[in-house]
Amino acid sequence: MTHCAPPLPGVSLAAPGPRPVPSLPGAGRLDRARARLAARLVAAAGPDGLLRAPCDSRMLESALALHLLTVTDVDPDARERLTRRLKTGLDEGAPDPVQEAAARAALGEYADGRGALARLLGGFDHFTAGRKHLMFRTVLAELGADAFAELPDSGPGSASGSGSDPGSVFEARGQQRWLITEMAALKVLHAFGTRAPRLVTEDDWRTLEPCALPGPPPYGNHFARILALLALRLHPRYAAAVRARARELRDVLREDGGLPFITGMDVFATATGGLALAGAGAPAPTLRSLAAALTHHQNFDGGWGFDRGVGQSDVDDTAYCVEFLRTAAPKRPGAGTANETAAGERYLLARQGADGGFPTFERGTASEVAITAAAVNALAPEPAHRAAVAAAVRFVTARQEAAGPYERSWSLNESNALFRTVLAHDSFLAVAPGHPAAAGAARARARAAARLLETQNRDGGWGHVPSDPSDPISTAYALIAVARTPGARVATARAVRHLLERQRPDGGFTSRPDQAGPRPLAYHVPLLTDVCVLLGLNHARAGLAGP
Repeated sequence: MTHCAPPLPGVSLAAPGPRPVPSLPGAGRLDRARARLAARLVAAAGPDGLLRAPCDSRMLESALALHLLTVTDVDPDARERLTRRLKTGLDEGAPDPVQEAAARAALGEYADGRGALARLLGGFDHFTAGRKHLMFRTVLAELGADAFAELPDSGPGSASGSGSDPGSVFEARGQQRWLITEMAALKVLHAFGTRAPRLVTEDDWRTLEPCALPGPPPYGNHFARILALLALRLHPRYAAAVRARARELRDVLREDGGLPFITGMDVFATATGGLALAGAGAPAPTLRSLAAALTHHQNFDGGWGFDRGVGQSDVDDTAYCVEFLRTAAPKRPGAGTANETAAGERYLLARQGADGGFPTFERGTASEVAITAAAVNALAPEPAHRAAVAAAVRFVTARQEAAGPYERSWSLNESNALFRTVLAHDSFLAVAPGHPAAAGAARARARAAARLLETQNRDGGWGHVPSDPSDPISTAYALIAVARTPGARVATARAVRHLLERQRPDGGFTSRPDQAGPRPLAYHVPLLTDVCVLLGLNHARAGLAGP
């Protein structure tokens, strides 16, 4: 996902600026659409220079917030706002059965939590499935929609894999910080819910303590903080702090009266939006301003989190930040962002696993295709990283050639992981065409592109998975890859027409939620749709101008 590159198979997320496109009817309309989108992104910049990308409210966090205010008996006005949000959500149709069950339980209605969980996770084939089942069942039990699960003794086949204490199935050592918080909170809730408080240790309480402090939620995660506050209320030491934090919830409710999953994705949106603006030909001072804002929010470990104040770095955000910094200020002696870019690269390399792949957060956890592809795109331009990039490409290639479904990870879209892998293969083939891994990368790239071409809907767009109705963000993801694929000019033109027909009068796009967390629950950051559509249209503009 680097800025500028030679024609295919070179990589370019931030595709080159306008060029004559005689083969595309209405090229002027395409350029106007890109200009309007670019103007929206520039206007989204806040006082600190980051693009503002708040997260919409969600029923799960709103239900937990209502439950917290109810059990602490504070702020009737906020309770009323949350109640209206949940009732409206139920009337309009809950996004998934677990959130419906959570909302009904928080409102005091009957809810079949066990059935809801089976419907949500019945087809969830992911390495986190066991943990998610335990997580959501405990949440629903706390809300009164299910019974607390019986926990077997922990052993080699358990969630934690060590010890003989049933409570150890909630351990999350070596995982991201907010997951450690979430699992400690669930352990406390389960222990008290099953009348076994002896299972809770002083370490558990200390893990949760930061969530009782004033200010934004630790790690930008409202879900983790609400769970922690519900757990901390069960210890007299924290009762006053919990009530104080509960009273402050009114300040973070969205306009619709609900609570979001996370505070926002300003860092992620600035990095990806910066790449989109670069591809749309934004002035260099605009790009440098965005880059300066990103460097201000770099964490001490050299990585970046998804939002301001998020000290937990991750590979995905760091990869995009590295790419954009390299785009906005190419790394050369004396360049203002050279040190920050190099630190980001070191962060990425330190997380590569023995299998060649990259996890989202901590080394030693499961590698993921989409995350590995992001790391490849960030590292490939540096010759010193060639061995690490080749190992990562081999990991992606092996996963793509294996039988089974296409990965859907932090996005609910097949097309998200597919476009990332196409770019990763292009990155590698551009810098190491004669490498022994190149042949496999070329085959995997062709397979990914073929999957997208085979699953394009009749209206020219794509949905989350084949047969789903088309939506703008899914279509934009696919367009990034398809527009770079030789012989796909007709499919590219159809996708462009699909998007242009759906642009709002204000220049923006409306799409269904696509981000997932905790996986597989969807959440929505509306600005990301505009970012991704601009990226897709940039690639279409460059691709259709080619030979």
